[in-house]
Amino acid sequence: MRLIFYIFFISQLSNFIGVFAEKVNEDSSGLNSINWEKVNEDSSGLNSINWEKVEENKSKPFKKIIWKSYNNDESYFGNKKKQSSTIKRTKSSNEERISESSERSVSTTITEIEPFLPLNNFLEKGNFQTSVRWKSSFEGGASGGIGQQNPSFIFDYGISDSSLITINFSEADDKLYNRINGQKVDYHWQNYAFSFKKKLLNNEDSFLISIVPTLEYWRHASGSRDSKSIYNQKDSQDGKEEFDNLIGSLSLPISKNLNQNFTALIVPGVTFLPEKLGSKGIEKNAYGNNFYIGSAIVFDMVKDVNFLASYTSPLGPGYNYFDKDLNYSRKPIYSIGLGWDINSKIGIEGKITNSFGASPSTGLLTIPSDNQPLYSAKIIYKPHEQDTYLLPLNERDKYISNGGITVNNALMPKAGTSLVKFNYDEGGNLFGFYGYSLSNIFQIELLNIGSFDGLNFGGDKNSNLYSTYLSDNNFNFRLGGKLLIFSPQKNDLYWVALRSSVGRNNDTNQGYLFSEFINTFRVNNWLAFNVSPKYFFSGVESFGGVGFSSYINLSDNLMLIPEINTSIKNNSDLNSTLALRYSFSSEKSLDFYYSDAAGVQDIGQILKNKGYRFGINLNFLY
Repeated sequence: MRLIFYIFFISQLSNFIGVFAEKVNEDSSGLNSINWEKVNEDSSGLNSINWEKVEENKSKPFKKIIWKSYNNDESYFGNKKKQSSTIKRTKSSNEERISESSERSVSTTITEIEPFLPLNNFLEKGNFQTSVRWKSSFEGGASGGIGQQNPSFIFDYGISDSSLITINFSEADDKLYNRINGQKVDYHWQNYAFSFKKKLLNNEDSFLISIVPTLEYWRHASGSRDSKSIYNQKDSQDGKEEFDNLIGSLSLPISKNLNQNFTALIVPGVTFLPEKLGSKGIEKNAYGNNFYIGSAIVFDMVKDVNFLASYTSPLGPGYNYFDKDLNYSRKPIYSIGLGWDINSKIGIEGKITNSFGASPSTGLLTIPSDNQPLYSAKIIYKPHEQDTYLLPLNERDKYISNGGITVNNALMPKAGTSLVKFNYDEGGNLFGFYGYSLSNIFQIELLNIGSFDGLNFGGDKNSNLYSTYLSDNNFNFRLGGKLLIFSPQKNDLYWVALRSSVGRNNDTNQGYLFSEFINTFRVNNWLAFNVSPKYFFSGVESFGGVGFSSYINLSDNLMLIPEINTSIKNNSDLNSTLALRYSFSSEKSLDFYYSDAAGVQDIGQILKNKGYRFGINLNFLY
């Protein structure tokens, strides 16, 4: 920050001197301008420098000050003079442009409204960004769980300032949302997409036009040994059918910046999908090709917050929807939501839409077997941009930055730091965690896996949750993220963070959403405490809870961590944990604990086991 201040101060001082010098020259009309000439005198064997005032002809009253060296080399000063003159000449006009550019530079990295509605925005040459999008229904439909989900990963790379390549991977593997002829039908999508966007018209005073061709490899399947494939029109035999297709799309985004904060978009396009699949199809039994016309707006509501909305009409001849009776038709596709640039590196989007597909060629499709409103969440990471500056943690806070046992804290390891945790208890619970700080204020949880074992809830209490997520042979895989909202490292009173994770039990194929709003307070040098409201949402049951914990320093390397969690429901659970942490350093620590919580992973934190168990927790930061 001091360097930035010095650069700013020196640049402003230079501008002031330049303007002052020009003003003096202007006011000295008819007076002698002053030139200085460097004269070397070698009286002592060394080159000493003297400056002499040289009188110039009065007929040149506006001649600027020139610094003249002994060897008459004025090129360096000439360059400086030219640069200074350029700065003076363009400063007033550029200030507004720079200001406008700084306000809008983050928004321009929004490269699409939906996968099939690209924007005329590009990355700078050589820059890239990655995104993770999660689309899901609000209910699980016939298959239960928290919803029919279609996650995707997007990678954007700027080939030049006017061309962009995008690589997209998405996969959906839930059963169909509705039963087909009374059966739950397995249905699987997997897309690998490659897009190239090239700007055709680059006139900011007119319409901006680009062309976006896409080629995709689409793997999908329907049916199983217990259900009939939806592509089987000949008989009633159960069985799985698998297909591999090359599909594609072509779109022509046309946009107009109506003013600094408002952009309107029209996108004509076409998707190329098969209209008949499998050897048991009698007639058209798939979507087919579709022309469409889409419209969208992007409105900068306030700095760093955008309102996003779109409406798209499929024109045929194909379809983008089928119902529980396998009748195909066309439905308009809509989306509405907000985008928030948390800082220059991290952006998030939240929308309501009925677009289930997550690639340019499938984005026009509704959720298979229905037309449901879905929620869409997206995280955008731009590694080339500037991060939020935070003061470094002090030594005491570094010792707790790797979290607790069953109650998390809001502290965030600095950008580029990995957090690894390994947990095991005497009942057989086994969990592993890996998180990486993409920013000083955002950590992505790339790996949160493990299994619960040897639990006893006593009778029928929590039997549904136990059988769905914690039963024998369970293996729970989860992904998540943690966002730092407030921190004393940026002059806030205390730490506040929001953490969410999603995932499923591999045995039952059922998932849940877990969120917590974490508050951490530093009381003094030896005491800190946490208050963490939590919420569990699933197709089986949904309820809230709250966790309380403290960090009590017994010595520099020894810490006592008491924790309590209680759920807020009819059959409420209250569990407790007592841990002793020994820190080998601020990056490495070992926890010994005694707990009756079901486990350390998400749902296990707010359920109570019948009986206490000893456990061990290893924590690493690097």
